[in-house]
Amino acid sequence: MMRSLGLLSLALVLWNCEDPVTLQTDFDAPQLVVDAWLTNRAEPQTVRLTESQDYYANRLPTPVEDAAVVICRTAPDTSCFTFTYRGDGDYVWEPAPGDSLGAVGTELVLGLERNGLRYGSQTTVKRVPPIDSIAVRFEEESIGLDAGLYAQLYARDFVGVGDAYLIRTTINDTLLNRPGELSLVYDATFDAGSGTDGIVFIAPIRFSINRTDDDGGVVALEPGDSLHVDVWSLSNEAFFYLSVARDQIQNGSNGIFQLPIANAPGNVVALDGEEAVLGVFNVAAVSQASKVVE
Repeated sequence: MMRSLGLLSLALVLWNCEDPVTLQTDFDAPQLVVDAWLTNRAEPQTVRLTESQDYYANRLPTPVEDAAVVICRTAPDTSCFTFTYRGDGDYVWEPAPGDSLGAVGTELVLGLERNGLRYGSQTTVKRVPPIDSIAVRFEEESIGLDAGLYAQLYARDFVGVGDAYLIRTTINDTLLNRPGELSLVYDATFDAGSGTDGIVFIAPIRFSINRTDDDGGVVALEPGDSLHVDVWSLSNEAFFYLSVARDQIQNGSNGIFQLPIANAPGNVVALDGEEAVLGVFNVAAVSQASKVVE
């Protein structure tokens, strides 16, 4: 009994003697962050500019309000599109009816200017396969899966190595945006170098359009649920950026195999000097399909 009380007293002393520990993150000055995830749809397009912040800063990023943003085609013509600041770091271009940034194969450059310094990037609108169908089937209970209705997306990768896509699913007007719901495709599978090409998306990718819960488990659909799925084409740089970002965001679930915290490498560069810039410029072609669960 006395030994137990002694250990309890020691534990209380140690609990009250904790010292704060300051971790060095080598964060010196904010960098420009460019979120230019655009499509070739005939609808408003937004480039979002913010400043980077310390990893442990629990706040929203600081918006960049004093930049000039323009996107120009280099082929098949040299049309330019000026983006107007709308607040909260958002620079928006609104196309005329039927206009867009360009069809598949269009080459585009992004130009930014801020405080007399210029930044740039370039990309090409990549091809995207049509969605064949969205199938909803009843699945029996299995390991990690409750019995219920689940959806699968059917689409076929193009013949030719190097096609990358992002699958964006909305269920009942809610975009699936949990880290584990970020669905990336490379030649119908998960990564480059798989050896696959020109096949139907593999089963785990087809199944990735279902929502998940807080523990990462897949949630069954209910009759009356509505699904809308977009498939966006990605440049290889954009695919790699999202792959790294997804791994970093999910780092807390990796246990002893956690990755060192680092910024995902993008494709935007400083044209004046050696300043590092973060973020990606990608213009996607989009295929889409919808279904209501019966």
